[in-house]
Amino acid sequence: MRADAGQILELVNPYAAQGLMLPRTLDQIASRIDSYVVAADAGGRVIACAALEEYSPSLAEVSSVAVAPAHHGNGLGTQVVLGVERVARSRDIEELFALSLTDQFFLSLSYKPTTISRYPEKLARYDALSRSGVDIVPKRCFQKTLGKEWNPPRLVSRRRARGA
Repeated sequence: MRADAGQILELVNPYAAQGLMLPRTLDQIASRIDSYVVAADAGGRVIACAALEEYSPSLAEVSSVAVAPAHHGNGLGTQVVLGVERVARSRDIEELFALSLTDQFFLSLSYKPTTISRYPEKLARYDALSRSGVDIVPKRCFQKTLGKEWNPPRLVSRRRARGA
């Protein structure tokens, strides 16, 4: 598990350095390793991850969604987010939210646009991080209410989605 934490850190650090996600430390990842879902290549190297950040017994955030650049476009981001949703269901979490710089990814997974002001817990965390010197990049907020049963999302091919 500790080895996975190091690989997750290596995967998310470049995105954090670009301001695309919040920075994490090895200890933060290792202490929450049970909340991470990863995808690995044939050699066991972590190439995608996402985490479940719990705010209350019924609310959590999908965070730290990262895919190694060489593996973009292969559906790994979708797979790790769906894995996080399954973890959330197993913990009886009813509502998820996610922050993103782009709309299409979470919309394609049946998330609905919402406002971050619905989540004062996240705003308080941003405020604390900002006071400690972390630059917070504004992102769009998306929300999903989880049902008790898991149903796979209806996948739409890129060609059909573009109207071709």
